[in-house]
Amino acid sequence: LSSKAVVVMALLAIQFGIQPILTEKFISDKIVKSTVILTQEVVKMIFAVIGISRGSAGWGKMKAGWTVLSWLQLSLLPANIYLVQNMCNLLAYQNLSATTYNVLNQTKTLSAALCCYLLMRKKQSPMQILAICLLLVSALVTERMLPIMDIVSPSYWANDDDIGAGHVERSNGRTMLSPR
Repeated sequence: LSSKAVVVMALLAIQFGIQPILTEKFISDKIVKSTVILTQEVVKMIFAVIGISRGSAGWGKMKAGWTVLSWLQLSLLPANIYLVQNMCNLLAYQNLSATTYNVLNQTKTLSAALCCYLLMRKKQSPMQILAICLLLVSALVTERMLPIMDIVSPSYWANDDDIGAGHVERSNGRTMLSPR
């Protein structure tokens, strides 16, 4: 891996760890939703302007061939989709625990990969498939849909003379087959 890739992955890991803490601290139920969404969009716009200004193409090449009609045709639908996404994100911030929201928000990579495959017929590399599977497993473990902590705990395997007996027990409201 290049040093740039390592830095980007480290920054993503830091964001992933800090976001739930910041969300719980600064997003309350009494917040004005339109203000949060407007602030998000202004920050995105600032980063976009900085990116275009510092990019190799610059503003001259960006504006070449653009009209108001072409701008509306190309950007109106995505802009409205992002607006709905921001509103859904804000509702999720307010109604889910920060960790649950963060993990579920990261699973959008799964849907993007699936859409790339289904709509564009673009296959993933073995490394990408492994990464997608790890992402799915981490989301399932975090949401306690995959009881991995029960399986790796020493008490789970303490009485191994009953292995294969097929006892059924309840854990977190779910019925599962136990080797105990």
